[in-house]
Amino acid sequence: MYKNALKEDLIRVVEDLDGTVESTDTIAKLKTKIENSSTFESDPDFVKTLIQNCIDERVSRNEREATLEKQKIELAKLQLAKLEKEFELQTAKNEALSLNPAAKVEEKQFETNIENMIKSIKTLSLPVPTRSENFNLFFQSLERAFLTKKINDEYKSEILINLLGERAHNVLLYIKKEELNDYEKLKSIVLREFQLTPRECLNSFKNAVKSSGETYIQFAARLTANFQYYCSLRKVNSFESLCDLIISDKLFETLNKETATHIGIREAEDWFRPIDLAKECDIYISSRSGSRKETLIACGYTEDPFKNRPQNYNPKIKENYPQYLERQNKNCYICGDSSHYARDCEKRFKLKESNSHIHNRKNANTLKVESEKQNDEFAQLQYVNIFVENQPVTALIDSGCQIPVLNSSLI
Repeated sequence: MYKNALKEDLIRVVEDLDGTVESTDTIAKLKTKIENSSTFESDPDFVKTLIQNCIDERVSRNEREATLEKQKIELAKLQLAKLEKEFELQTAKNEALSLNPAAKVEEKQFETNIENMIKSIKTLSLPVPTRSENFNLFFQSLERAFLTKKINDEYKSEILINLLGERAHNVLLYIKKEELNDYEKLKSIVLREFQLTPRECLNSFKNAVKSSGETYIQFAARLTANFQYYCSLRKVNSFESLCDLIISDKLFETLNKETATHIGIREAEDWFRPIDLAKECDIYISSRSGSRKETLIACGYTEDPFKNRPQNYNPKIKENYPQYLERQNKNCYICGDSSHYARDCEKRFKLKESNSHIHNRKNANTLKVESEKQNDEFAQLQYVNIFVENQPVTALIDSGCQIPVLNSSLI
């Protein structure tokens, strides 16, 4: 029972058994206190398990502490090796500077020149846009600043990354090492990350509004840059293709929502010329409904075409239709008049003036059956008092049954 037990284990067991431990107690006295305790007399197995648990917990705690201490030693060794490498590197740099003192001055001058270039380019160019549709205008101003300051191509990528700041984090995650120093590739990756689709770019151009702190010259320049960017996305480089693009966009605006979605999927990154777009629309509409009739987008998706139709609507029927045979007997089942049908009756939509036609009634089809069963075994009809047009009415609660069922065991 006391195998591998230390004094600290026995002290903990005595304390768990609500015993008192003195500083002068030896291992023998602690064993005596454990064996003389009331818990040991009533349940010795429990005390044995408690002693073993204390021993196991102490052993595992000591193992964890030993492992942690070992890890600390390994970490200290790694830090020491790192310091040794840094010392060797610094020694090599000092030796190199002693052989070429001008290298240190050139390195500081290079860092200073890069910082100055970034500051000057940041002053001459527009700030990094917060909206995706303004990135094209940002790159135009940035490239004009590059031309003004005569920046070499090798520095353009570094300046662009510094200007983007936090926005460059997503780009740097998947950019290749050889593309990092190529400004054109870096620009294309940034535009691909933040640019809008051609359709979104066109909607942004149409919905553009002059800002409060913006002059009309700046607003016109922004509109020009956005439209040029849209044309570049559509790869429009001639007057004829521009005319086709305007016509296709106008034709696209007349389509309903479903057809426009289908055409948008079919276009992908390209766009249909007017004739091709018309063919696509006709093929899609005829395949859906067998006709070329559709609801125009100008009517709105949620507009009800019958909202202005009068309630007492009586369409005129052409007299020259041979299949139309007028009924001789016109009997209105609402008012009883034979001069018109119920659909043309004026009382059809007129509110009733009085509620005198409402009466308290209890209508139910009943069947009296001779049976030996007690009445309380049958399902009784349940009634409830309700108000209909402020008149009290006693109504029968529907049981939900659609057909009458007679249980032979109850008859």
